[in-house]
Amino acid sequence: MVVRQSDVARYAGVSPRTVSNVVNGYVHVSAEVRAKVQAAIDELGYQRSAAARGLRLGRTGLIALGVPSLRERYFADLAEAVVQEAERHELTVMVEVTGGRRERERLVLGGGRSSLTDGALLSAIELTKADARLAAGSAYPLVLIGDRQLDGPFDHVAIPNVEGAHAAVAHLVAVGKRRVVLLGDAKANKSGRLRRRGFLAALAEAGLDPAGELAIPWTREAGRAGMIDLVRRPGARGRAKAPDAVFALNDSLALGALVGCAELGIDVPGELAVVGFDDVEEARYSNPPLTSVAPSVDEIARRGVELLVRRLAAPERAAEHVTSRFELVVRRSSD
Repeated sequence: MVVRQSDVARYAGVSPRTVSNVVNGYVHVSAEVRAKVQAAIDELGYQRSAAARGLRLGRTGLIALGVPSLRERYFADLAEAVVQEAERHELTVMVEVTGGRRERERLVLGGGRSSLTDGALLSAIELTKADARLAAGSAYPLVLIGDRQLDGPFDHVAIPNVEGAHAAVAHLVAVGKRRVVLLGDAKANKSGRLRRRGFLAALAEAGLDPAGELAIPWTREAGRAGMIDLVRRPGARGRAKAPDAVFALNDSLALGALVGCAELGIDVPGELAVVGFDDVEEARYSNPPLTSVAPSVDEIARRGVELLVRRLAAPERAAEHVTSRFELVVRRSSD
């Protein structure tokens, strides 16, 4: 038998409106009445109908999350965190894997699934100013996550890429490293450009120049091959100007670099320190464990979903821009 709010109301001796107010979290209900209604809910096993609530509000209860990939551990972790946070707001998440392709990002941006979803969170790579105009002219609720690819009236949760990279390289300098190489193609996306900016700024503040930059894809295999290539270059090992540290633009590159070092018998961190960015779970279990910049994925997810929920409730409110926290997690690869 399906238990309705009217059944709860009769059991608790209150009006159906009072039960509705308790179920929907309205504050103007006394603690005594709220407790009485909650006891009736528990006793009868009442469960609110998400479908009925959606019909009443004119929403589906489904939101989209657009990410470039789920093979990259950072985005997989982000997706999981968004799903968990959305559940707190009684929302379901539909994940769109864009592959970093503009046409797929535009589909999320313009509400291409708007008949299915109430709004979207999007981590974009390839969008343009023309796409910003498209989104600005749409009533589809949107929150950007990560680097700000678009200028316009959009809610945005930013990642501290410059600050995180700066902290990583400043740490390498503090432990005595002087010849730091940048691993990864900084021109591949805005995150790379911003992290390179932090890399260069930290070295400049220490009066140092980069020991080199390897513009390679942001993958584990590329990190391994790039590390082997770097070390095998003439004069790259056992010389006064040999690199003594690597800052990788993400953890996939850094973990690959650790594999390359192991294959060549390089002592990490004694001969060469390695630092990454993202602090994926594998960083804790690599050999040696990897020092990495840890953006707060849980905070990014929480703030992103909260911004979207507020946008759904008040479509005309001013856009909000927030920056998540980060932590440099120091492990044996650089300590």
